[in-house]
Amino acid sequence: MAGDPTKAGLWGGADVYIAPVGTAFPTDLATAWAVDWEPVGILDGEEGFTWARDMEESEFYGWGGILIRKTRSKHKRTVTFVALEDNDVVYELANPGSTRTVSEGVTTSLVKVPENREFAIGFELRDGTKRTRRFVKRATADVDGEVKESETELTAYTFLVTLYPEADATLYTELAGLFTPTA
Repeated sequence: MAGDPTKAGLWGGADVYIAPVGTAFPTDLATAWAVDWEPVGILDGEEGFTWARDMEESEFYGWGGILIRKTRSKHKRTVTFVALEDNDVVYELANPGSTRTVSEGVTTSLVKVPENREFAIGFELRDGTKRTRRFVKRATADVDGEVKESETELTAYTFLVTLYPEADATLYTELAGLFTPTA
């Protein structure tokens, strides 16, 4: 068999973390996420993370129909994931600019028209001792589609996260490798 099956990814665990723009991210695979990085909570593992790219391309041909040049513009990168918890982080992602308070066990939410709110986002994938972390310095999120509340399905929030590049065109930083937990 050609290839290396240890390089195939089937991820047994994953997390998404949200933080204010400018928050430092871990610089290795062992460092715990700092307190400013808030976990989104339980994710739909079957849906996973879907990374998509969109851009416009123009092709230019010379006489005889020979392709001589191709240009690209309007590059856009997005990530989709599904959150299964109704917690403060998910609420803020789904309703940026809205408020939620708890008093004597009663939660009061004032849901407003969503604002365009930027944040930093981190993705972590785990498979045994293999780990991948991706860090995006600026992003926004939108609920992608409907949120269904029923007696036969979990309430799920599908988020479409749009990544914004840094000044040098970096979309995200990725750390990947083997992780050995310290005792």
